[in-house]
Amino acid sequence: MYREKLTVMPSETACTNEIKIRALLNRLQDTASLAVMDNDGSPGDLIRRGYGWVLLRYQLKVERRLPAMDEAIVIETRHTVNDGFHTLRAFRVFARANEAETLILARTSWVLIDLAAGRPVRALQRLPEVFRDVADDPPIDPEFASIPKLNGPALKDAPVLRETDFPVRFHDLDANGHVNNAVYFEWMYEATPLDLMDWQVREADAEFRISLKYGETARVRVKAADHADSPDEKTRAFVYDMTRADGDGHSVARFYAVWAVS
Repeated sequence: MYREKLTVMPSETACTNEIKIRALLNRLQDTASLAVMDNDGSPGDLIRRGYGWVLLRYQLKVERRLPAMDEAIVIETRHTVNDGFHTLRAFRVFARANEAETLILARTSWVLIDLAAGRPVRALQRLPEVFRDVADDPPIDPEFASIPKLNGPALKDAPVLRETDFPVRFHDLDANGHVNNAVYFEWMYEATPLDLMDWQVREADAEFRISLKYGETARVRVKAADHADSPDEKTRAFVYDMTRADGDGHSVARFYAVWAVS
């Protein structure tokens, strides 16, 4: 288990006085990097050794609220690895003034890639020193909920509520030359057919399939989804499908997100 104490800075804060989703996810990932830095497992260390992490799944839950500007928070993270190809990392965010109240939970699934060969490898075999502290951490649930397809049985007849294109900018890229995972969440936010001044994301599940690169354009299509907790119209759910705008139509990423009146 690793903890990092932080303060939400003005540059990270949206006009709602809460941390931006991109800033939040970057803070989570930075904390994960710090957690393994002493074990030669930072992103820079891995690139020099010919490896890189690829994100497969991301589950984000706002249990209470998003942290506010100037708020002192703590990000807690732990990871789990086995002899297979997938590794898991979980996060918990809480206010420094109240450790018992969880603000945000997140859970992720990753695969380690041999950059020269372009294929996944077993992390525990290639980087055993990075995971030597796992025994002290509780296990992480490896199961993620499936995300509906826009053309699947449940949604094929539903109308597309919005279609938005997002060109990949230079500053959207990470050290591997691919779009940073936080950018996809930002696209999901911007494509949501709600007044974001009045609504806040409560839950977001993401599945990543293909990496986008500089010069490409993401096309995000959105459909409404059923959600059991929305009888009074104070909660809405959507499914998002991201593809290359000039590609073959195969999904780059899929999202399912639940929004509530803020």
